[in-house]
Amino acid sequence: MTTAMKRYFAVYVALLFFTAIQFLVGYQTISGSQMAVRFLTFALIDSFLVVLFFMNLGRERPGFIKFFIYFMVFVLATMNYIWTDSFRLLVFRLTGNMPT
Repeated sequence: MTTAMKRYFAVYVALLFFTAIQFLVGYQTISGSQMAVRFLTFALIDSFLVVLFFMNLGRERPGFIKFFIYFMVFVLATMNYIWTDSFRLLVFRLTGNMPT
């Protein structure tokens, strides 16, 4: 087995481990805010591993990595405007209170 294959296999096993931990955390009797923080922490770790190794972003030039990060922050920030409008429309539809 080559060194690259060993690295990918190790990352895959780590992702499986974090998924198992998330499954166990989901069945704990903790408050919702604690559970959300734990799930978000594991999601950040998982996404970091996937982006670094499976998308090969760890081997790119630093300028491209900065562009990728800035672009993702921009996309997530602009999606925030769409979510709030969708929520407003959903509330209007469910309650029947339309704006006048």
